Amino acid sequence: MRLVACFVQSLLWLSIACSPTLIGAFIGVMLSLQSGDVYSLNVPLWAAVGFLIGAYWAEHVRKTIGLSHFFGRLLGARDIPNKTK
Repeated sequence: MRLVACFVQSLLWLSIACSPTLIGAFIGVMLSLQSGDVYSLNVPLWAAVGFLIGAYWAEHVRKTIGLSHFFGRLLGARDIPNKTK
């Protein structure tokens, strides 16, 4: 059972680190398309920078409030109030 819990926690950690990585890769694609050199190291370099930022953020979340509590807050947030008449 401990193996399953470790696997779930690592998936939660990766899901936090994934969003800055994708944003960094998107910035790298935009910069490489703007410069005209599609086969440059812009995309992997910016994706690596995004992953480092995401890893720092995921570790900060893990150490302060916990990964499952963080995602519980995200999933439990109500963005649209219920208007019942």
